[in-house]
Amino acid sequence: MRPHLLKLRGFTLIELLIALVILATLASIAFYANNNLLDSNRAESYLTELKRNITFARAKAAADDQIVILCPVNAEKLRDKSDFACQPSWANNAIATFVDLNNDGQFNSDEETIIRALGPVHSADTLKFTASLIRFDGSGQITSAAGKFVYCPSAEDKNNQMLTVTLSGNALFNGTSQDKCN
Repeated sequence: MRPHLLKLRGFTLIELLIALVILATLASIAFYANNNLLDSNRAESYLTELKRNITFARAKAAADDQIVILCPVNAEKLRDKSDFACQPSWANNAIATFVDLNNDGQFNSDEETIIRALGPVHSADTLKFTASLIRFDGSGQITSAAGKFVYCPSAEDKNNQMLTVTLSGNALFNGTSQDKCN
């Protein structure tokens, strides 16, 4: 009988190191792509919810023949349901929708009710709109300035998303935008 030589097969140390470098490179590329996807999805999700709020405000104004306002507000005042005035910046504020019974452009907790609310954007993100509020008349038309919302995830100017609000009160999600929030 012949003795059988047992030949072991496996990776050498160099082959193992090369495989690990390739794996690490692929993982870093996937992580970077995933961050961009998360930023884009966060922006799209927020603007979709904002579109729902705008559509609801328009429908409420037309159905009840009342003035409805959608505007940025201090999140603490919204949470406390205390009186508030619309803020000029959409960036770090919550968004409230309310029926403006006395047509003064402010929320009066004694006589008015908040009908919808949306929290502020993610702390690293920015939201910009061309006007300080959206005001719907009893027919559902906008009597304030129409314009576009631009959501900028993170501080970088990529993955920006846009939502257009027309004078007729329609909100249209436009998707990716080159517009900036600065």
